[in-house]
Amino acid sequence: MPAVALAAAFLAGALLRAAGGGALFSSSLVFSAPRKQAAPGSGSPADAVRSFYILLDQGDYEAAWALAREPDYTGSGNAPYRSEVAAAEGARPGWTPRQAFVSRLNDELGYGGVWLRLADVQAEEVAAEEAAAPGPEAVAAVRAQGTLLGACTIFRWEKVLPVTRAGGRYRVLLPGTKQANGLFYQEWFANVRKIGTLRAVAP
Repeated sequence: MPAVALAAAFLAGALLRAAGGGALFSSSLVFSAPRKQAAPGSGSPADAVRSFYILLDQGDYEAAWALAREPDYTGSGNAPYRSEVAAAEGARPGWTPRQAFVSRLNDELGYGGVWLRLADVQAEEVAAEEAAAPGPEAVAAVRAQGTLLGACTIFRWEKVLPVTRAGGRYRVLLPGTKQANGLFYQEWFANVRKIGTLRAVAP
């Protein structure tokens, strides 16, 4: 899905969150949003990845940062929307600091995750080579997948991410890159596909 379409899907999620969730109906399916998911911690690579996405959905960006490592190719942890950020071969950048990470996600996903609505987040370990750029620090690769709820549409998504172990816990290795006219978080979701159109939100 193009970056613009993905951004629109996430923005639509803000409307559904404001409506309070609940049972969602379409002409071909009935979807009931599950109860709030609890982050399982970081006892395994899969738990760390699943926790990362659940914490994003909850808007707990500081806790999400603590479960991730993101190379900072910009030197500031952020970049203008129209600028591309690419991985620099041979470079050894520092890691995106907590304050920059949290501030950026407040801009991209809204305070408290208001522009994000995830459900049924799952994660499982896969072969390391499935990660797009595992890197020398990776100890595992994990495929995350789940449901993205928009105001009128339900999407499925998935993403394979490398995982490292640092500070006594497993941590998600984020790419630290983005496309021109795109946002950093959009690199954390792939294969976004529509699975249903909603007609109403039940109270």
